[in-house]
Amino acid sequence: MSTTTATVIALVGFLALLVGISLWASRRNKQTPDDFFLADRGLGTIVLMMTTGASFFSTWTLLGAVGSFYRDGVWFWAFPAWTVVHAMFIWVFGTRIWQLGRKFSFVTPGDMAEHYYGSPTLRVLFAVCGIIGLVPYMMIQIIGGATAMSTLTGGAIPYWVGIVVLGLLVGLLVTLAGGRGAAWTDTFMGFFFGIVLTGIVLTFLSSAGWFDAFRNLQDVAPEILVNKGEPWTIIDTTIGLALGFWVMPHMWQKYYSARSATNLAKAAAITPVWNTWIMAMGALVIGMLAWTPGLIDGLTAENSDQIIPLYFAQNAPLLGAVVVVAIVAAGISTVNSQLLSSGSLLTTDLYVRFAQPRATPRVRTIVGRACVLSLTALVCILGFTPAAQEFLVPLADRGFAIGSMLVPAALGPLVWRRATRAGALSSVIVGELIVLLVVLGYSPLPFGPAMTGLMVALPLFVIVSLATQSQVRPVQDEYHDSLAAGLYGERPATPPADEPKTTAHV
Repeated sequence: MSTTTATVIALVGFLALLVGISLWASRRNKQTPDDFFLADRGLGTIVLMMTTGASFFSTWTLLGAVGSFYRDGVWFWAFPAWTVVHAMFIWVFGTRIWQLGRKFSFVTPGDMAEHYYGSPTLRVLFAVCGIIGLVPYMMIQIIGGATAMSTLTGGAIPYWVGIVVLGLLVGLLVTLAGGRGAAWTDTFMGFFFGIVLTGIVLTFLSSAGWFDAFRNLQDVAPEILVNKGEPWTIIDTTIGLALGFWVMPHMWQKYYSARSATNLAKAAAITPVWNTWIMAMGALVIGMLAWTPGLIDGLTAENSDQIIPLYFAQNAPLLGAVVVVAIVAAGISTVNSQLLSSGSLLTTDLYVRFAQPRATPRVRTIVGRACVLSLTALVCILGFTPAAQEFLVPLADRGFAIGSMLVPAALGPLVWRRATRAGALSSVIVGELIVLLVVLGYSPLPFGPAMTGLMVALPLFVIVSLATQSQVRPVQDEYHDSLAAGLYGERPATPPADEPKTTAHV
């Protein structure tokens, strides 16, 4: 059996299984936005943990992260190290988002931003920045799967065919089964590509000499075993991922989807074990062992994002079909949540809020499906642009940097009672402008876009908020009193009589 035939058979079988799971999930669906976008707010601990992990560990784990460890060595440990911090953020901020989402029936981050600050403009900014931040990350899922298919089959499955097939499949799965189907398929795919990744790690260790594998690297590539002395790059990567990821729309909506705060807290506790020690450590082992002489012929820094497909194409093509399926699974398990979230932003924050505020739940759900299909087409088209030819990790980092600029404004409803509309607006607008300037190469500082933007956005948020205390709204006390009562059992705080609250103009 040829490699191409085996790959096609494996993909068809796998995709048929995904469609079956989605059809099964769709039988429980309701024609409501809560159900379509948030799985009716009923996800339990295991499904929540798996869909959260699968939404992060994607094609950039099996492709981009492996390539980065090959090119940069141990300093890229900033990539998995942040997952522990991220789990803490889920615990601290995710439970607060869940509680406020239940209390006020929020569907998107923009719902909360407008309600808390009294600013439709902030809703729009959260929606637009969220979608723009997700687009690069959605791109790498489709790009990675299509490239892996082409690499393993020696071009017999062209890149464009992979883009079209994956785009059609993802669009079908998401519009068919919504949030519940995405969570269930994520759970299956997460276990699947986790098992395959473990098998790949063992295969590389076996080929590289088992316990002597890393000792041999001291003679072959000693530079990858030491830090390259790039502290600012490490810090920027960590900050961009740790802060940017918890506030990204598709993760924010995972918090809304939890059955309870306890389920969310349990998922947070398990997340570092799954994310750091299984997924990230696997990428490190594979990427660094790829330096072993004779392991992969023709491997260079330029094609290092394709280490796994190249290895199996040369050494075990038929097994490579299973590996390609795992890469596709990793991509689908991420892009489905991101498409669903982006569709909810377009539907709830823009269409319903400003065009059809009286739209019925059924109409909102139909519009949401249409938005998902439109975004799928956009991502597939972008897969043919020059930006699609970049390394996968830097491409995703830009999305995280854009998302990070929403962090200061998000802290208001979650932890800071004195935050104001002017502070939130200024932090988002100025922060995003700085990210753009850094990406375009106009910054004299050694920091990357995420760290540079936050160095300005966070202080600006605090200073402007303190200078505009007349904008603090009564509803803000309701938020923080509700969180204090729900999380700590505290009684509502009563503002002193000489500090009256004034309502800001919407």
